[in-house]
Amino acid sequence: MLEERKLFIDVGNTSIKSALYDSSDDSIGLISRHSDINELNTLINGVSHVYLSNVGKEDITEHIRNICNSNNSSLIIAKTQQSQFGLTNAYLTPSNMGVDRWLAMLACMKISSNKTFLVVDIGTAMTIDAVKNGNHLGGWIVPGITLLKQSLCKHTARVFTDQEKSSLTSFGNDTPRCVDNGCAAQILGTLLMAEREIKKNVDKYEVFLTGGDKSIFLNLDIENIIVRENLVLEGLTLLVD
Repeated sequence: MLEERKLFIDVGNTSIKSALYDSSDDSIGLISRHSDINELNTLINGVSHVYLSNVGKEDITEHIRNICNSNNSSLIIAKTQQSQFGLTNAYLTPSNMGVDRWLAMLACMKISSNKTFLVVDIGTAMTIDAVKNGNHLGGWIVPGITLLKQSLCKHTARVFTDQEKSSLTSFGNDTPRCVDNGCAAQILGTLLMAEREIKKNVDKYEVFLTGGDKSIFLNLDIENIIVRENLVLEGLTLLVD
Protein backbone atom coordinates (compact mmCIF):
# COMPACT_ATOMS: atom_id res chain seq x y z
CA MET A 1 0.00 0.00 0.00
CA LEU A 2 1.29 3.47 -0.85
CA GLU A 3 2.40 5.73 1.95
CA GLU A 4 -0.16 8.48 2.59
CA ARG A 5 1.70 11.18 0.69
CA LYS A 6 -0.08 13.95 -1.16
CA LEU A 7 1.10 15.85 -4.23
CA PHE A 8 -0.27 19.17 -5.48
CA ILE A 9 0.06 20.11 -9.15
CA ASP A 10 -0.66 23.55 -10.63
CA VAL A 11 -0.78 23.56 -14.43
CA GLY A 12 -0.86 27.09 -15.82
CA ASN A 13 -0.86 28.42 -19.35
CA THR A 14 2.92 28.40 -19.62
CA SER A 15 4.27 26.59 -16.56
CA ILE A 16 3.76 23.58 -14.29
CA LYS A 17 4.48 23.60 -10.56
CA SER A 18 4.20 20.88 -7.96
CA ALA A 19 4.65 20.50 -4.23
CA LEU A 20 4.30 17.78 -1.63
CA TYR A 21 1.93 18.25 1.30
CA ASP A 22 3.40 19.09 4.69
CA SER A 23 0.98 17.49 7.11
CA SER A 24 2.64 19.08 10.14
CA ASP A 25 1.03 22.44 9.40
CA ASP A 26 -1.36 21.76 6.51
CA SER A 27 0.85 23.59 4.01
CA ILE A 28 2.80 23.07 0.81
CA GLY A 29 6.40 21.95 0.95
CA LEU A 30 9.24 22.66 -1.46
CA ILE A 31 8.04 23.91 -4.85
CA SER A 32 9.26 22.19 -8.02
CA ARG A 33 8.93 23.68 -11.51
CA HIS A 34 8.61 21.48 -14.57
CA SER A 35 9.24 22.17 -18.23
CA ASP A 36 8.17 18.66 -19.29
CA ILE A 37 5.00 16.91 -18.14
CA ASN A 38 6.91 13.62 -17.95
CA GLU A 39 8.89 15.03 -15.04
CA LEU A 40 5.76 14.45 -12.96
CA ASN A 41 5.76 10.71 -13.53
CA THR A 42 8.25 9.81 -10.81
CA LEU A 43 6.64 12.21 -8.35
CA ILE A 44 3.19 10.71 -8.90
CA ASN A 45 4.54 7.20 -8.56
CA GLY A 46 5.52 7.98 -4.96
CA VAL A 47 2.25 9.39 -3.63
CA SER A 48 -1.20 8.16 -2.68
CA HIS A 49 -3.18 11.28 -3.61
CA VAL A 50 -2.75 13.86 -6.35
CA TYR A 51 -4.57 17.21 -6.22
CA LEU A 52 -4.69 18.96 -9.59
CA SER A 53 -5.45 22.46 -10.81
CA ASN A 54 -5.25 22.70 -14.59
CA VAL A 55 -6.00 25.72 -16.78
CA GLY A 56 -3.69 24.44 -19.50
CA LYS A 57 -4.28 21.76 -22.09
CA GLU A 58 -6.73 18.98 -21.28
CA ASP A 59 -4.30 16.30 -22.47
CA ILE A 60 -2.15 17.13 -19.43
CA THR A 61 -5.03 16.08 -17.19
CA GLU A 62 -5.34 12.82 -19.12
CA HIS A 63 -1.61 12.17 -18.83
CA ILE A 64 -1.75 12.69 -15.06
CA ARG A 65 -4.90 10.56 -14.81
CA ASN A 66 -3.19 7.67 -16.62
CA ILE A 67 -0.16 7.81 -14.34
CA CYS A 68 -2.41 7.90 -11.28
CA ASN A 69 -4.42 4.93 -12.53
CA SER A 70 -1.32 2.85 -13.18
CA ASN A 71 -0.04 3.71 -9.71
CA ASN A 72 -3.38 3.31 -7.89
CA SER A 73 -3.12 6.92 -6.76
CA SER A 74 -6.29 8.92 -6.14
CA LEU A 75 -6.71 11.95 -8.42
CA ILE A 76 -8.68 14.91 -7.08
CA ILE A 77 -9.31 17.54 -9.78
CA ALA A 78 -10.19 20.96 -8.39
CA LYS A 79 -13.24 22.65 -9.90
CA THR A 80 -14.65 26.12 -9.45
CA GLN A 81 -17.67 26.09 -7.14
CA GLN A 82 -20.64 28.37 -6.48
CA SER A 83 -19.72 28.42 -2.79
CA GLN A 84 -16.91 26.81 -0.83
CA PHE A 85 -15.02 27.39 2.43
CA GLY A 86 -16.93 30.58 3.16
CA LEU A 87 -16.44 32.11 -0.30
CA THR A 88 -19.41 32.80 -2.57
CA ASN A 89 -18.84 33.12 -6.32
CA ALA A 90 -20.30 36.05 -8.28
CA TYR A 91 -20.37 34.01 -11.50
CA LEU A 92 -23.80 32.74 -12.53
CA THR A 93 -22.02 29.82 -14.21
CA PRO A 94 -19.09 28.97 -11.91
CA SER A 95 -17.53 26.56 -14.42
CA ASN A 96 -16.77 29.55 -16.65
CA MET A 97 -14.21 30.77 -14.12
CA GLY A 98 -10.69 29.37 -14.32
CA VAL A 99 -10.07 27.15 -11.32
CA ASP A 100 -6.78 28.92 -10.64
CA ARG A 101 -8.66 32.12 -9.82
CA TRP A 102 -11.04 30.24 -7.53
CA LEU A 103 -8.24 28.46 -5.66
CA ALA A 104 -6.28 31.69 -5.27
CA MET A 105 -9.31 33.37 -3.70
CA LEU A 106 -9.84 30.39 -1.38
CA ALA A 107 -6.23 30.63 -0.24
CA CYS A 108 -6.65 34.35 0.44
CA MET A 109 -9.85 33.68 2.38
CA LYS A 110 -7.84 31.51 4.75
CA ILE A 111 -5.18 34.13 5.46
CA SER A 112 -7.06 37.42 5.04
CA SER A 113 -7.64 39.39 8.21
CA ASN A 114 -11.16 40.56 7.30
CA LYS A 115 -12.04 38.39 4.25
CA THR A 116 -12.02 41.52 2.06
CA PHE A 117 -9.33 41.75 -0.59
CA LEU A 118 -8.13 41.97 -4.17
CA VAL A 119 -6.31 39.02 -5.70
CA VAL A 120 -3.91 40.08 -8.45
CA ASP A 121 -2.33 37.26 -10.45
CA ILE A 122 -0.06 38.34 -13.27
CA GLY A 123 1.44 35.85 -15.66
CA THR A 124 0.45 35.13 -19.26
CA ALA A 125 -2.76 36.96 -18.40
CA MET A 126 -3.44 39.33 -15.54
CA THR A 127 -6.49 38.54 -13.45
CA ILE A 128 -7.96 40.63 -10.66
CA ASP A 129 -10.73 39.42 -8.37
CA ALA A 130 -12.44 41.42 -5.63
CA VAL A 131 -13.90 39.88 -2.48
CA LYS A 132 -15.92 41.60 0.26
CA ASN A 133 -16.67 39.71 3.48
CA GLY A 134 -16.31 36.42 1.62
CA ASN A 135 -18.53 37.49 -1.29
CA HIS A 136 -16.88 37.62 -4.70
CA LEU A 137 -17.73 40.96 -6.30
CA GLY A 138 -16.36 40.03 -9.72
CA GLY A 139 -13.09 40.64 -11.50
CA TRP A 140 -11.12 41.47 -14.62
CA ILE A 141 -8.99 39.54 -17.11
CA VAL A 142 -6.48 41.43 -19.24
CA PRO A 143 -3.31 40.50 -21.17
CA GLY A 144 -0.15 40.14 -19.12
CA ILE A 145 2.88 42.31 -19.77
CA THR A 146 4.45 39.97 -22.34
CA LEU A 147 1.21 39.52 -24.29
CA LEU A 148 0.67 43.26 -24.31
CA LYS A 149 4.05 43.91 -25.87
CA GLN A 150 3.78 41.03 -28.34
CA SER A 151 0.39 42.22 -29.53
CA LEU A 152 1.58 45.81 -29.90
CA CYS A 153 4.66 44.88 -31.89
CA LYS A 154 2.81 42.37 -34.06
CA HIS A 155 0.06 44.73 -35.15
CA THR A 156 1.99 47.96 -35.61
CA ALA A 157 4.73 49.06 -37.99
CA ARG A 158 8.01 50.48 -36.72
CA VAL A 159 7.21 49.63 -33.12
CA PHE A 160 9.63 47.27 -31.42
CA THR A 161 10.91 46.31 -28.00
CA ASP A 162 13.95 44.66 -26.46
CA GLN A 163 11.64 42.37 -24.42
CA GLU A 164 12.70 43.74 -21.04
CA LYS A 165 10.09 43.56 -18.30
CA SER A 166 10.15 47.09 -16.99
CA SER A 167 8.38 48.27 -13.84
CA LEU A 168 9.09 51.89 -14.71
CA THR A 169 6.41 54.32 -15.79
CA SER A 170 8.63 57.24 -16.77
CA PHE A 171 8.29 58.54 -20.32
CA GLY A 172 10.58 56.65 -22.71
CA ASN A 173 13.14 58.38 -24.91
CA ASP A 174 13.38 55.63 -27.52
CA THR A 175 10.89 53.12 -28.93
CA PRO A 176 11.83 50.14 -26.74
CA ARG A 177 11.59 52.28 -23.58
CA CYS A 178 8.26 53.74 -24.76
CA VAL A 179 6.90 50.22 -25.27
CA ASP A 180 8.32 48.68 -22.09
CA ASN A 181 7.40 51.55 -19.79
CA GLY A 182 4.07 52.17 -21.50
CA CYS A 183 2.96 48.56 -21.10
CA ALA A 184 4.12 48.63 -17.47
CA ALA A 185 2.07 51.78 -16.93
CA GLN A 186 -0.98 50.07 -18.44
CA ILE A 187 -0.61 47.03 -16.19
CA LEU A 188 0.01 49.15 -13.09
CA GLY A 189 -2.92 51.36 -14.00
CA THR A 190 -5.20 48.33 -14.08
CA LEU A 191 -4.43 47.63 -10.43
CA LEU A 192 -4.93 51.27 -9.48
CA MET A 193 -8.34 51.21 -11.22
CA ALA A 194 -9.21 48.01 -9.35
CA GLU A 195 -8.39 49.79 -6.10
CA ARG A 196 -10.70 52.62 -7.09
CA GLU A 197 -13.51 50.13 -7.76
CA ILE A 198 -13.19 48.19 -4.51
CA LYS A 199 -13.08 51.44 -2.54
CA LYS A 200 -16.66 52.04 -3.71
CA ASN A 201 -17.66 49.04 -1.60
CA VAL A 202 -15.21 48.87 1.31
CA ASP A 203 -12.91 51.02 3.41
CA LYS A 204 -10.34 48.42 4.45
CA TYR A 205 -8.96 45.68 2.22
CA GLU A 206 -5.79 43.76 1.37
CA VAL A 207 -4.09 43.26 -1.99
CA PHE A 208 -2.65 39.80 -2.58
CA LEU A 209 -0.06 39.60 -5.37
CA THR A 210 0.96 36.39 -7.10
CA GLY A 211 2.15 35.18 -10.50
CA GLY A 212 5.43 35.14 -12.38
CA ASP A 213 5.48 38.88 -13.14
CA LYS A 214 4.29 40.10 -9.73
CA SER A 215 7.53 42.02 -9.13
CA ILE A 216 6.29 44.71 -11.53
CA PHE A 217 3.95 45.91 -8.77
CA LEU A 218 6.41 46.02 -5.89
CA ASN A 219 7.38 49.65 -6.45
CA LEU A 220 3.79 50.82 -6.12
CA ASP A 221 2.97 52.86 -3.04
CA ILE A 222 0.30 50.50 -1.72
CA GLU A 223 0.63 49.76 1.99
CA ASN A 224 -1.65 46.75 2.12
CA ILE A 225 0.15 44.57 -0.47
CA ILE A 226 0.83 40.97 0.54
CA VAL A 227 3.03 38.87 -1.77
CA ARG A 228 2.26 35.15 -1.97
CA GLU A 229 4.31 33.01 -4.31
CA ASN A 230 1.94 30.10 -4.86
CA LEU A 231 -1.69 30.90 -4.07
CA VAL A 232 -3.07 28.18 -6.34
CA LEU A 233 -1.06 25.47 -4.61
CA GLU A 234 -2.07 26.94 -1.24
CA GLY A 235 -5.70 26.73 -2.31
CA LEU A 236 -5.30 23.07 -3.21
CA THR A 237 -4.31 22.27 0.39
CA LEU A 238 -7.85 23.16 1.46
CA LEU A 239 -9.16 20.16 -0.50
CA VAL A 240 -7.24 17.70 1.68
CA ASP A 241 -9.60 15.71 3.91
